[in-house]
Amino acid sequence: MNVSRKFSNWLDARKAPVWMDVIRVFLGVFLFYKGFVFTMNFESLHDIAASISWIFISIPLAHYVSIVHLAGGALLALGAYTRSMCLLNIPILMGAVLINYERFLTVDDHMELTAAITVVVLLGLFFVYGGGRFSLDELRRRENQRKSKSETNLHYS
Repeated sequence: MNVSRKFSNWLDARKAPVWMDVIRVFLGVFLFYKGFVFTMNFESLHDIAASISWIFISIPLAHYVSIVHLAGGALLALGAYTRSMCLLNIPILMGAVLINYERFLTVDDHMELTAAITVVVLLGLFFVYGGGRFSLDELRRRENQRKSKSETNLHYS
């Protein structure tokens, strides 16, 4: 068995409690909201991205952030492709933590840093635990198991 399959099986063996489904939905809605806010205030997002000092990458980076937050937030709320959406959002939030850490040292507004750290931790948890019992991921997994069982039964009949 290859390494990625073993890792996938290890991840699937971890089941999240039901209350984490509620947190996943709220996290998805929050990321979708932030993506919407970034889309409506694209200039401010572009200014933040331009502060990285790689001016040629600031516009694509700003588009990436808003699109991944919108799509990733919606899919996280539904529990679809949960691990993939977490993986796409984690680098963005790590960047937000680094950017807001500098602000944390100079400004008294700590809420953005706290929110970014909280979201990174939650994304990490959902990367490990997956979508949970009430997610489209779980529905798809059950459907695949049902199909493979019926194919196995037909094969041995």
